[in-house]
Order: sequence, then structure tokens, then C-alpha cells
Amino acid sequence: MISQTNQSYFLTNPTLSPDGDLIVFVYENDLWKVESSGGTAYRITAMDGAESNPVFSPDGKWIAFSSEQNGNADIYVMPVAGGEIKQLTFHDANDYTDSWSWDSQSINFTSGRYNNFSSYKVKLAGGTPIRLFGDDYFNNAHHVVE
Repeated sequence: MISQTNQSYFLTNPTLSPDGDLIVFVYENDLWKVESSGGTAYRITAMDGAESNPVFSPDGKWIAFSSEQNGNADIYVMPVAGGEIKQLTFHDANDYTDSWSWDSQSINFTSGRYNNFSSYKVKLAGGTPIRLFGDDYFNNAHHVVE
């Protein structure tokens, strides 16, 4: 539990829900959720690996994030209201969440696949990620926001 009387440091990667009511952040390598008006923060992940880069979906229903659960960073999603955490990427390169598509149906992420950072997109339902901006090795756009 994190409160004003129990000062906490090294809170990172804060993200604000679309309606402005919630903040999700990283503390002790897990995701925590707190109302933006203040109060008690609650741990919402307790995975073995370090979580990072949480991002709310535009519809406010999902949180996408990166986790090193299996040794390298992959993309995961979970419902904001709580529930099952689903792994969306399975590559041995590190995948870091950037943003969501406007319709909340896919997640943009930066990956070091093929020894070059570039942007990819994976559907909320899962499946094979798609490299954005063509297959040219020298085209290395990353940190995309739709």
C-alpha cells in the first residue's frame, strides 16, 4: 500500500486514463493503480518479470504494458477492471509498448527485432505483429502514436 504517510520513491511510467479518473504507474517492477484524486494505490500485477510502459486504451477498458516475464520484454494486456492478463507478443527481441490505435483494437510498440529498432502493431485479439512503414531495413521509425 502506498500512501502520503508512507512516502514512496522511484514511481515511474505514469499513465492517465482517458477519463482522467485513474493513474497507473510502475513501482517495484509491478503495475499499480490509484484514483487521480488521490488515495490508496493497489498493485494490479505481481508477475515474475519487471513490468513497464503501461498505456490505457482510448476506450478506457484495457491497459497494455511490457513485461519481462519470460526473460525479455513482451507486450501484454489486461482489463482495467481486473481479470486475466494476456500475452500478445512472443519474440526473443524486446517489445516496448508505445500507444494504442484510435479504435482500441491494436497496440503500437517498438521492437529490436532483426537487430534494428522499428515500429510494429499487434491486434488486441492477438496474432502476428505487423511491421509498420515497410520492410526496408533502414526505415527505423519507432515510438509511434496514432
